[in-house]
Amino acid sequence: MFWKIFVINLLIMLALLGVIFFMSQTALPEIAKNKSKDITDETVLRLQGQINTITVDLQKLGRYIQTKSVEDDTWQIHNQLEEIVEYSSFVDSATIVETDGQITGYFPENLKEVLKDQNFLDREYVQKAMETRDIYISNVVSAVTGRFVVVVAIPLLSEQGEILNIVNLIIRIEENPVFKSIMHNIQLGDGYAYIVDKHGRLISHPLSDRIGEDVTSNLVVQKVLNKQSGYEEVTNTKNIPMLASYQYIPILDWGVVAQVPVSYTQIYFERFQDTLVYLLFILFLFLSIATALYTRQIIKPIKELEIAVGQVAQGHFSKRMSINQINNTEIGKLLKRFNEMAEYIEVANANIEMKERLLIKQKEFLREIIDSSPNFIYAKNSEGQYMLANHSYAAFYGTTVKEMLLKTEADFNPNIEQVENHLQEDRLTIEKLEDTYIEEEVLMGKNESVKWVQTTKIPLISTESDDVHVLCIANDITDRKVVEEVIRKSDKLSAVGELAAGIAHEIRNPLTSIQGFLQFIKPNYEEEKYFDIMLSEIERIKLIVGEMLILSKPQAEKRDMKDVREICQRIIDLFVSEANLNDVQIMTEFDAEIPEIWCEENQLKQVFVNILKNAIESMENGGQILVQIMKKDDSHIMIRFVDEGMGIDKERMKRLGEPFYSTKEKGTGLGLMVSYRIIEHHNGKLEISSDKNQGTTVDVILPVQNK
Repeated sequence: MFWKIFVINLLIMLALLGVIFFMSQTALPEIAKNKSKDITDETVLRLQGQINTITVDLQKLGRYIQTKSVEDDTWQIHNQLEEIVEYSSFVDSATIVETDGQITGYFPENLKEVLKDQNFLDREYVQKAMETRDIYISNVVSAVTGRFVVVVAIPLLSEQGEILNIVNLIIRIEENPVFKSIMHNIQLGDGYAYIVDKHGRLISHPLSDRIGEDVTSNLVVQKVLNKQSGYEEVTNTKNIPMLASYQYIPILDWGVVAQVPVSYTQIYFERFQDTLVYLLFILFLFLSIATALYTRQIIKPIKELEIAVGQVAQGHFSKRMSINQINNTEIGKLLKRFNEMAEYIEVANANIEMKERLLIKQKEFLREIIDSSPNFIYAKNSEGQYMLANHSYAAFYGTTVKEMLLKTEADFNPNIEQVENHLQEDRLTIEKLEDTYIEEEVLMGKNESVKWVQTTKIPLISTESDDVHVLCIANDITDRKVVEEVIRKSDKLSAVGELAAGIAHEIRNPLTSIQGFLQFIKPNYEEEKYFDIMLSEIERIKLIVGEMLILSKPQAEKRDMKDVREICQRIIDLFVSEANLNDVQIMTEFDAEIPEIWCEENQLKQVFVNILKNAIESMENGGQILVQIMKKDDSHIMIRFVDEGMGIDKERMKRLGEPFYSTKEKGTGLGLMVSYRIIEHHNGKLEISSDKNQGTTVDVILPVQNK
């Protein structure tokens, strides 16, 4: 444990120091270079300031001499020069030059022999002073004494502005105490500073033997001579890389340069490295001691905590750390938090176990509810695989719930067309995320068992994935369909019974005609037209009896494309005699272009029989029934029955179609209920509108569709 902590801390420390060292290699040279720039810039600016100060003082001195001069009094001027040289630290000697170049005065006296027979008329500073009639400070010149000097030429003017003579104040660069002090006060380590005039000659340099030297080949000097100032790396005359700051001095056209060796910047880096090594050694000692002490303090409770955590991980949630080990240290707080965590886990685990038991019970209870339901309950995923199925559904297909899971309907349902329709319905439910309702359909199970079901499909979005399941609940309506069929058959028998009287009358009348005509032709049987009448009446009897047999005999449902006008006309023909008995006329208005419809002919006949029978019975005093067949729109046709009967009040209208509710005294209400069912089964509508004593209108609306 000790060594792990020690090694980890040591690695962290070394990594940190490595980062610091790496960053220092990148940043310190630049920092040192900037530091050197600050030093050399400060030196250059200080030199510039001192030179500007000296220049201003020399100009003031020249102005003073000009104002105090006495015309043609050479001795007076000589005495004045002596005072200036003795008083001013800037000036080392002085001369008086006449306008013809002759020297008429000088100081100190030791210049007498040197200046004997000298003429300064050709000297640049004398000429500049005479031309400008103003004080002129020369560049570095070589004096007759062999020294390098800077001369301040001061023209003395008369009251009329004419030049009387020139006073030259001479500064011996190598010996002047002011220049020496300026250069001696510069602290640049291994670096140095120097001053050049506008011709590139050294005015001041730490090496006195270089004063007056032409250094125009130096890159920095060239930039100063071009009146530039700045900072950059250059190479000196000894090919040593230097960092130089340079400044142009406009007042004299001089330049000041201060530079230090590039290697000088390494001093900071070396110092930092030394400090870093020392710091590393101190940290290493401190880390070793601190790690040893800290490890001894924490290793024992940590081991105990490790054992306790392992026991909790194995399910021993009652494990706790000793209360004596809990204190305000970090380890003590950790042990306390462990006890709290273990207690929380113990309580949470108990709650989870209780909820799991409850969940299992609820799941089993829900499974019992689903399996006990006689309806079919099942769910599919988006691939059509069963994810849930109840016992009733599995038993219908002769299998088990376990066998159905993760299989598709095609594995159990032999009706391939129906399976494909179910898949399309499931996809539509998933895409629209809306419930799908199937009014009724027939399922074929094992051993060709048949069930009528009414199915609702509900989309279920999974919380664990993006998959959408379809929950299907199919209610068994087989018993209801059987009842409806019984009611429909009963209604047929009722209709046939009520038609019996009319049919008997229809049969009796043709028979009477046949009998009469036969009696009539007895004497003369050669009249063949009577035989045609007899044959026509016999055909009518056959038609009426045939329609009666169709209504009374059970028929298997068989749909086909039919012309609704022909179906309706046959029923009207059947009711003509009964209508005549009740003083009712049946009128028809059929559109010429009525498309055929996909229907079960006998069922529609039953609907039309119920409607016409109700219409005739509602007109106790006779009247007219109008039957119209027309196109309602491009996809529907409409058969309209309009009677002039007693009508129906609004309260009774609400209950029309209910079984055993009728507006007739002896009615059962089953006929209209069956009619509603038949039209709904054809995907159509049956609409009734009526007012009391205003007659009734019944609209049968059927879709125009192919197979």
